[in-house]
Amino acid sequence: MDWSKTKTILIWAFLLLDLFLGYQVYVTRISGWSDQELTRTDKGEMEMYLNQQNITLATEVPQETPEMSKLQAEYLGINPFHMKELPGVKATMEKMALSAELIPPIQIHGQIVPNELLRQLGPLLMYAEQYTADLYQSNQSRLLYWQTYEKMPVFVAPLEVSLDTGGISGYRQTYFQLREEDGARQVISGYKAIRSLVEKQIIGPGERIESVSLGYYGSYDADIQSLAPVWRVIHDGRLHFVNAFTGAVERQLVTE
Repeated sequence: MDWSKTKTILIWAFLLLDLFLGYQVYVTRISGWSDQELTRTDKGEMEMYLNQQNITLATEVPQETPEMSKLQAEYLGINPFHMKELPGVKATMEKMALSAELIPPIQIHGQIVPNELLRQLGPLLMYAEQYTADLYQSNQSRLLYWQTYEKMPVFVAPLEVSLDTGGISGYRQTYFQLREEDGARQVISGYKAIRSLVEKQIIGPGERIESVSLGYYGSYDADIQSLAPVWRVIHDGRLHFVNAFTGAVERQLVTE
């Protein structure tokens, strides 16, 4: 065996491997820079475009465009008999939700802080840690929370907490078992979602865009359904969901 030739071959092999790995790192970094530059370009172009359309953007648009998959959501319900183990909770089943009355109501002292109230309510409901507050759609009579998946809100799984005379009188909760479907893809930017709504004349001149957020949504009220990544855009008190893969406007929820 010619050790000198073998050593030379190994040196060249390792050198080529290092060059290949270095190229992969370079491509990854350039791709990241391109995505960031694209987001900045989208932002600048959108601000000019909205000014031309006399549309006010009164919120920060999330900059991230992560890879996401569709979700399969299965409604298994929350067994009201399990709720009987929780003292002070009178639970009944409704279509796609559990309704609970608190006896006596939980008193609220001081300012209403949605995340703090959820922490207090946690021992009296199931899966409390999987919900996040929707500060925009909450009001003095109702606090709204959404079930989450990987920290993203699921806009078909609400937890509605009823407020009455300084206390929490009850809640209505929808909960899904969630799992990812195959085929993760990078989502479009929030600016492209806004532009889609403007070009379709869903957002018109003189309107005000108040909230833009990324999450999941499905168009049908069914026990098993597929949820798509969406951008939720609230404008002049109205809301629309834009498919975060295609830019198409999702139809409003249909009750079967």
